[in-house]
Amino acid sequence: VSVVTGRQQEQAGSNINLTGLTSSSIFHDDLGPPQYKTITLDRGPDGLGFSIVGGYGSPHGDLPIYVKTVFGKGAAAEDGRLKRGDQIIAVNGQSLEGVTHEEAVAILKRTKGAVTMTVLS
Repeated sequence: VSVVTGRQQEQAGSNINLTGLTSSSIFHDDLGPPQYKTITLDRGPDGLGFSIVGGYGSPHGDLPIYVKTVFGKGAAAEDGRLKRGDQIIAVNGQSLEGVTHEEAVAILKRTKGAVTMTVLS
């Protein structure tokens, strides 16, 4: 068992440089209540670059549409704002409330060019 005194903690902390970091750039999901944000992605050759989970009638019950995975390539990774666990509220003004998983996928796939999403993050 090791014991860290207050003095040792101060020394360790003094070596950490927090310049340039903001509360939104580290542990954003742990800082307060979820927030609505609008994210516009330009669909490129690698697509939007994320997968979704949930939907009305899913095996886990009637759920909202959530981001399951943000892939390493694609518009979402390049943009950097869409995160695993974000709830997608609407796509180009069309609400995803009450849609099935398949309907949500179709809405996202048929949208060409710029895709504007309202998300709860």
